[in-house]
Amino acid sequence: MYIEQANLSKRLIRECYGPIVETVAGVLIRDGRLPLGLLIKNTKLSAREVKQALVVLIQHGVVTHAASKEGAGRRMVTYYSANTRVVLRQQRLGLYLALVEERMGKEGVAVFRTVMENGIMSIGTVKERLGSSEWSQAAQIKLDAATSKLVRERFIVAVAPGDTVTRIDKTMEAEAVELDKLAVLPTAKELLTIRRMLNDRAEQEYSNTTVVGMKRVAEEEADGHVSKVVVGPDGRTLMVANGTNGADGTNGSESQDTVDQTQCFRVYYDRLDVFLRNQQLVNYFADKYNAGAGAIVKAMLRITESRTKTCRDRRSEVLSVAQVINQLPQDAPLADAVDTGSDMFFQDLAASATSGNGTAKGGSGNGALTPAKRTELAFALLEVVRADASGIVVKVDDRGGGQYQLNFDRAASALRDQSLDTLVHEKFGSLHARIVRVLRDKQKLDEKSVATAAMMPIAACRERLHDLALAGFIDSYEIARTVDRNPSRMFYLWYINPQKQTRAAMRYIFKSMTNIFARLDKELAARAPLVAKTKRADVAADQSLLTDSEKNELAALSAAQTRLEVANVRLDGMLLAVHDISPEHASF
Repeated sequence: MYIEQANLSKRLIRECYGPIVETVAGVLIRDGRLPLGLLIKNTKLSAREVKQALVVLIQHGVVTHAASKEGAGRRMVTYYSANTRVVLRQQRLGLYLALVEERMGKEGVAVFRTVMENGIMSIGTVKERLGSSEWSQAAQIKLDAATSKLVRERFIVAVAPGDTVTRIDKTMEAEAVELDKLAVLPTAKELLTIRRMLNDRAEQEYSNTTVVGMKRVAEEEADGHVSKVVVGPDGRTLMVANGTNGADGTNGSESQDTVDQTQCFRVYYDRLDVFLRNQQLVNYFADKYNAGAGAIVKAMLRITESRTKTCRDRRSEVLSVAQVINQLPQDAPLADAVDTGSDMFFQDLAASATSGNGTAKGGSGNGALTPAKRTELAFALLEVVRADASGIVVKVDDRGGGQYQLNFDRAASALRDQSLDTLVHEKFGSLHARIVRVLRDKQKLDEKSVATAAMMPIAACRERLHDLALAGFIDSYEIARTVDRNPSRMFYLWYINPQKQTRAAMRYIFKSMTNIFARLDKELAARAPLVAKTKRADVAADQSLLTDSEKNELAALSAAQTRLEVANVRLDGMLLAVHDISPEHASF
């Protein structure tokens, strides 16, 4: 863990939970796993304050715990550890709320916000907090439908007792149980077999598609007819009455799934990161080609979203062309000109499709497109995105016009490289970014070859190579010409080390975020008397009590806060692309 990452995490915890909780979390971040006794000693707080702080942190998923037997008496000791990844996601809460509101509506975002602010909660408690008992019946029906949709699409997930234990601790405990079954000490082969079995078991649990927290409901009257409002499998509200069929054609006497009011739920941030990654993928193709290519990729992602649990999934399901075309919205700008990156600088894919329809070249007049021509354009755009050098869209079969698949491994690499290029360009300049792109394309090159490919003098290239190497964005590989490995008689090949490059980028991102918060504190401290004045009751009621210079100062403060918040959102987007969406780093 980086110092900047630890400082940023403590700052976010202080803003969300207060100074006492920050003290406890800061010790766990600094010292690692600790039992309660050492935690009380290192924080210099009372036992009551430490326990209350731990309850808050466990409630919000920031701290996990695991028990183990120690000592001659085999007494049970509980160790606590902090998860900074959950803390850093506090900066994306605004994006999460906007995403949920777009997909679930006002009722869905109300439930989601309540669970997010209070941590682990039952749906019954959420409704009490929202005061839904005083709402109209129609409003309660919408709330139940939104809650069911949140659970089915895994925006919130049911909480099990083992969720507060880390996966490593679970694996160690399961391994100890398997080892106790053996009469003698295991051999290396037996130990490897046990660990493979445990890993396969974890993969099966992850692949399980059962939605926990739903229950079957069927309330019948004395005559056997059902008169209950239930929620259908697609999230729509179904009014089933007098034994008639529901809106989806199901018989009214059959039971339906609804959310268990006593089950506790938590926000599933890993699932929400999938949607943020998908939006970055859509922007990637839209910026590289056109809005039509982005619409094609968005349609493919929409189809796969229901079966993609987290960013840990490496490939999507296989999609047919018909599925993609049916998912496209009617107003998708398929007829726009596309930059294919070929010898023809621009190519209008709709030149033949829109002939005779009065659609201007380069326009998006999809209203004049017939279904056949719309399908032709969709086929053409699918081939454009498939031929992209990133290899994100893969054609796996030619049956039925083509079977396609999304490679999320390559998608994470493409988004990471794009963010790293932007970061290097902003930190060092365009020439340094050019060298990074050359090394990524050509792999290992010596100094002279890099200068030739980057089209710059060798002296200037050498200086920039050393700048990038010191910052950790590139690395060198030594090839000895003699046995003594004399540095003066060696070949030095420059190349990109993805792991080292990612660590350097994360360190820079965390440091920049910390600087943004420090600048924000400075701006607020410089105008602290004015900010205190605006909080007075008389000034809040009558803004004319402020002078023109004070109003100008408040406007300048607001503009500075906006710029800093925008910069922080951009950096968090880089962090998402560089690290969080990678299948290797994504959590279960």
